[in-house]
Amino acid sequence: MPEFSAVVFKRLREDRTCLHKPDYLVAYPEAFGYSEPASDNFVQFVNTHCNTYRSSDGSLDVKGLHRNYLLQDLFSVEELPDSVTIADIFEKQNNKNQQEHCLREDGSGELRCSEQSSKTNHKVFETAPKCERIDLPSKEDFINNYLFRSKPVIITGAMQSWPAMLKWTNQFLREQFGEKEVHIKLTPKGEYEGIEPADIWEAYNTFKIPPGVLKQLPYPDLVVVRPAGLSMNFAEFLNLVRNISKGTFTNVSAYLEYTAITDYFPELELDIIEMPFFRNVFKLAHLNIWLSDGNTLGKAHFDPFDNFLCQISGEKEVTLFEPHNDFLYEAHIPEAILSYNTTLQKFRRSKLLDSTSMVMSPVDILRPHLERFPKFRAARPLSCTIGEGDVLFMPAFWWHEVQSRPNTLQQRNLAVNYWYEPFYQKEFPCPDCQLDINPKYRHLL
Repeated sequence: MPEFSAVVFKRLREDRTCLHKPDYLVAYPEAFGYSEPASDNFVQFVNTHCNTYRSSDGSLDVKGLHRNYLLQDLFSVEELPDSVTIADIFEKQNNKNQQEHCLREDGSGELRCSEQSSKTNHKVFETAPKCERIDLPSKEDFINNYLFRSKPVIITGAMQSWPAMLKWTNQFLREQFGEKEVHIKLTPKGEYEGIEPADIWEAYNTFKIPPGVLKQLPYPDLVVVRPAGLSMNFAEFLNLVRNISKGTFTNVSAYLEYTAITDYFPELELDIIEMPFFRNVFKLAHLNIWLSDGNTLGKAHFDPFDNFLCQISGEKEVTLFEPHNDFLYEAHIPEAILSYNTTLQKFRRSKLLDSTSMVMSPVDILRPHLERFPKFRAARPLSCTIGEGDVLFMPAFWWHEVQSRPNTLQQRNLAVNYWYEPFYQKEFPCPDCQLDINPKYRHLL
């Protein structure tokens, strides 16, 4: 059989991260040469470099059949018997609020109703179905029933042998890392990366978005509010957390978030244990520590990583929405950053940024504007509350909002999380793009 040569060009993908696109496109594809008799080896060569799943006769190979099965079997909250929609939840909540605010006037039998509703919190989702809770699973059980299905789950007992559970007291952390400089985040009311109208910011009338970028923004009137940043040594941060918890400092919340343990606290890696059913199978991308006064709210967003959130102190109430639809309105959203005057202890909305967020939702899930975001009515929440010793598996691209609460004795919330290269990936921001198998894990099919 004669030999032949072939060149394979990787499929080009649109760059969705940058809105400053040139008027023309220049492609620099990577080429692969091949020279040997036509065979299954060549087909495998094409499959590997083009992320296809074909046999030499053009039909789907075994991996392709498995891929199609997995994509059709993704977990949906709707399959749970107690699943409810946002429309169901808020219709009941509005009826409840109306009843609670209808008060009888003194001396009359008539009802007088106030239009002011009570402040909404995550208890509004108390009728939503709860995350499944399981004991430490085997590798096969976890991969087949949770990873392959992109299904969130709470794992209990996975942290029983962690030295960190008893060892990481505030005193221990202060003694070991008190002089370490850290970068913390500050907000006025504990809300992190919330959405606000752009016109309440000081620079709104002078800040100009380039026309070519502006026409690509579906919500140019909104901004993602990034918290103020402040560098201090770790002991000062612990003092700040204590003073906030005691009420000495008011109208401020402090958070050590997204902080790489490997870079800042490498000694702590000895006190935590990677999930045994994931170790040496999936690629760890980031290992982070999260420490705050405990009264924080991380607004609705997704992460492009498979996530194991491990709760050491306090609890986190996590409200999730699946990534298989556009109910949360995925998009580029302009960013703004708070500033904080440490002397006056005051925040300013002064700086609009020339960057956008690609993972935040413009929908405030606690007070949704359902006329502007009507598709959110059909969203189905999943409620996953984790306490000390619990581990929450959040598959990549699941939308989640996280309400943290402190341990009342330690007056803090402390967690670590493992972010892994995801099994399922998708292009983003792209509301219509669907999940697909990450080519780096095709060997698992």
